[in-house]
Amino acid sequence: MHAIEKLQAILVDRFKRRALAHTLVSPRAEAWTLTGYLWAEEGAEGLAVGDALRAEAPPWLRRMLTRQLEDEARHAALLRARLVALGRPARDPSAAAGAVLRAKVRRLERLCARAAPRFERGAIVPLLACAARLEATGARVFARHVEVHAAHGREDDTTRALRALLDDERRHARSCAAALGRLVAPAERPALAALEDEVARVDRALGVSTAAATWVVTTALRLRDAAARSAA
Repeated sequence: MHAIEKLQAILVDRFKRRALAHTLVSPRAEAWTLTGYLWAEEGAEGLAVGDALRAEAPPWLRRMLTRQLEDEARHAALLRARLVALGRPARDPSAAAGAVLRAKVRRLERLCARAAPRFERGAIVPLLACAARLEATGARVFARHVEVHAAHGREDDTTRALRALLDDERRHARSCAAALGRLVAPAERPALAALEDEVARVDRALGVSTAAATWVVTTALRLRDAAARSAA
């Protein structure tokens, strides 16, 4: 990782941890954050795995991806149930958040189309590379959230849901990486490494600005909750 990328990663992590601290005292901020996770589970991650499953995949890979899609559906149900328990049922993405997610998906789709001819197995390779990256990102996001809960001594239903999601995301990331290792011929390794770098750049795009916006939104939601408590 280059110096600029390391700095970006540090800034993203700091903004996100400060935003997550707000969720510990603000039901609105907690629900907003969990809703974002839900959009990711049903959006980018689910699409990447679903597209890979629809591509020409060998039977062993189809079985793996089918189980993974079942897990993603379970994750979504878990998040929706938690939102209902918080009194804030899931809603559709806002225009801005939805646009960012759709833009990322479109960029990944274009990348997959360009990269497919580089590999003997075709489209399944770039699709699986995208799935592996998104699952690893999901694991990192959930791990950060669990760490913030632990640092503040928080242990509740949200914590337990996050741990369940984290365990699955880590397993998914390992499974996708191992599957890529089986699919790609030795001569294609350099092309795969280049593809993974491209996928990572797309995944990181707008990372700092998005993290900063997350902190701003959760700060505003925390202030709204504080004002509501004062007025009660």
